[in-house]
Amino acid sequence: MARPQPSHWLQDLSKSHQWRHLLRATLRECTYLPDPIAREYMRNHVISRYRAVSSRRVKAGPQTAHAAKHAFSVLRRANEGYQRPLEKVLLLSYGRTGKRRHALLADMLGNHLPQNTASLKEYLLQAPEFTDGWEPPVIVKSLALAHVQNPVVTTNRIRPLIKKLSPPIPKENSWGKELSESRRKTIRRRWYNTTLSSLMPPIPKKELELLDGLISGTVKWSPVKRRKVLFEKTKPQPESELFQLLAKGPEKGDTFAAYANGRPHEITARFMRRQWRRLSSLVPRLYWNPYLEKWRFTWDSPKDVPALAFDLSSNVDPSGIFQSLKQERKAERKPPPQQ
Repeated sequence: MARPQPSHWLQDLSKSHQWRHLLRATLRECTYLPDPIAREYMRNHVISRYRAVSSRRVKAGPQTAHAAKHAFSVLRRANEGYQRPLEKVLLLSYGRTGKRRHALLADMLGNHLPQNTASLKEYLLQAPEFTDGWEPPVIVKSLALAHVQNPVVTTNRIRPLIKKLSPPIPKENSWGKELSESRRKTIRRRWYNTTLSSLMPPIPKKELELLDGLISGTVKWSPVKRRKVLFEKTKPQPESELFQLLAKGPEKGDTFAAYANGRPHEITARFMRRQWRRLSSLVPRLYWNPYLEKWRFTWDSPKDVPALAFDLSSNVDPSGIFQSLKQERKAERKPPPQQ
């Protein structure tokens, strides 16, 4: 049996079977997403949103219907190759924005809690939260510093910019007196919450390896094939020239009105590598610096950067390489033999 055309049942969502059609169509668009992580995350996200609404046992209002239609529209335009909807889906799936960013941030902070007795004693001896002598976690300070030093993060403006790396506590208030303890505590709490809202946490190791493999081409990728449409679009009845003139005015030439909000791109490997490379530049890489004995973060470049150095194995003598280069240059400088 042929399925109804989406434009028919999207206009009214007053009945339960229309919501089922919308849910199935949204999940179908999730399976067509060109990114493997986005396919899994968006499917689980859509199901959880629909279950949260259905568990309330109340009639969905116009705001809920608008949000459901908007989610379906974003996924459909992302699969059609529109760059902004596709970028929005990738940012949500990789935790750069949205609900998953909070989950990754909580995992990052939870993994750096005291793991042994010595660190636990040191943690308990710290000052209470946001009081005088309190310091934010080291991992938060290191990640905030990495955000400030990365020009890609500051220019993309995906998250709010970090303006201060420490709480801006003035020495005196407007009356020239020392700031009260409650006021200092409030400033620290607001600064800490604002800083957390600006951070983009690292992603799990498996997802990072998959992202790097998609960029380098070591992980095989091919666009998802859409299934054939079972329904046929009804052809509009031809209108008379007089009716078109009275209703729509004189016929216009070719304009860019259809591409005012972007244009669809063909989803190819080259197109997706650009999206993944741009996304990878927003994912921090966490590593332990043995010299400073601190956690540090590095960022990937949004464009391919030529390597200015190469690694040598232990059984290769570097002096021999430079010696051979000198001999090649001398051979090039020699004049050609005379005939």
